[in-house]
Amino acid sequence: MSTEPEAFYARLADRVDAVPPPELSAVLARAAQRRRRSFGGLLAAGAAVVAALLGAQAVLAPATTPVRPVLPALPAVTEFVPFDGAAEPVIRFAGPVTFGMTTTVGDRAYAMWMAEDGAEWVGAVDLTTAKPLWPARSLGRFGDTNGMEVSAGAILLLTEQGFDNPLIKDGSDTIIAIDPATGQLMWTLPYSFNDTDRVLYDDTLVITWHQRGVTEALDLRTGKPRWTAAERVIQSGTNAIRTMSELYAVGGFAGRTPADRRVVLHLATGRAQLREVTTGRVEQELAAPVVPLDGDRLRQEIVVDGVMYQFAGGRVKAQPLDGRPSMPDQAVQAKLDGAWPSPCMATLFCAVTGDTGESATLTVVDPGLGWTVWEREVKSRVRGLFPAQVGLLVMGEPSVVIAPDGTPLASLDGQAMWIESGNLLVFGQAGVFGHQLSTGENVALGEPAVAGYCSANATMLTCPTRDGIGVYRYAR
Repeated sequence: MSTEPEAFYARLADRVDAVPPPELSAVLARAAQRRRRSFGGLLAAGAAVVAALLGAQAVLAPATTPVRPVLPALPAVTEFVPFDGAAEPVIRFAGPVTFGMTTTVGDRAYAMWMAEDGAEWVGAVDLTTAKPLWPARSLGRFGDTNGMEVSAGAILLLTEQGFDNPLIKDGSDTIIAIDPATGQLMWTLPYSFNDTDRVLYDDTLVITWHQRGVTEALDLRTGKPRWTAAERVIQSGTNAIRTMSELYAVGGFAGRTPADRRVVLHLATGRAQLREVTTGRVEQELAAPVVPLDGDRLRQEIVVDGVMYQFAGGRVKAQPLDGRPSMPDQAVQAKLDGAWPSPCMATLFCAVTGDTGESATLTVVDPGLGWTVWEREVKSRVRGLFPAQVGLLVMGEPSVVIAPDGTPLASLDGQAMWIESGNLLVFGQAGVFGHQLSTGENVALGEPAVAGYCSANATMLTCPTRDGIGVYRYAR
């Protein structure tokens, strides 16, 4: 998971604070802060509003630039339906809750939440019946959480600092694996959130222990190693091979595990191994020089569409994994100090810099050349960048939608989420709205007391509320 949006999980802060509605990006903001502690896991409401928000002259391009992305066709109108106002929470909380999140995978939604007393809970909902899959389970008290990750084989709770908790050894950070079908505890594993890199597959967790210089592939049912590689891997150098479509933030990062069954280990010796996940067999090995760090800056690495991208300080390198020669590492044209670039469209990366709380700069970089494709001022406190096929959602105050070529598409009064149709759900103080990108229309859906991170499939929205886990039909 080290560099996925999970991206990802979504690119958690140092403490679990009360999540004021509708703070839907809390999980990703916390993950961004904790992961390396240096990060800074989208037609409009009127041309005048967009111009005022983004500035008519805000797109800045260098004298020589790569070919700009093409503006895509906007999605068809979604048949939004109002929420059932009589719907009660499917899972009721036992008491006040400080933090909650959900992940939807097909017709099932999974949730975790932390009570005010520090107790961490996990539950699941069958969305076809709007009933719990199994009774919500308390895992005991903890000092903090880094949320959860979900695959077909396990729900992984990323807990911290157990207090008199029999599941925890020596008060350490611990991964707790729960059976998604039954809610039963399968295994626990002491680990360090900051000093390990992790990639979750349907049946396997690949985890690199940097201090030990070891990578293990754990069977999700048993927690036991399938294989072990005793070769030192660089920080953030354990990666799934993703396609750009797998990184689209649709439905709140809805539990998509990698389709490619190879994991990339970038060794400290300057070699990259592609290993089959189940057996650990090395299917390919190639020279992959490590871009040197600049001072105390941190290295980022991610593999997208068969290319391994390294960002290290002010330099970037694109390394094909199919044996084609790569260009030398390039100087990044833009100043990305403190930023964490992430793949956002085709072969381009995006980063936000200079966020003052009132304005920031969104920069789109061609990592093969280090060039800036375009820049745009965004007058918002940016909490995350969420790509979809249509464009880029810049989560902030307000949130904005920008097309791949830099064209502003929408200004959204609240936080938002991509849905499968290509339109968005918007969470504001006045309730939840469906936003039609092609018309700019906002359709009022209802006013659930959202108090955490929501997720959705094509028709159903699942959210933590003040009272419990709510399930709402939002589209036909």
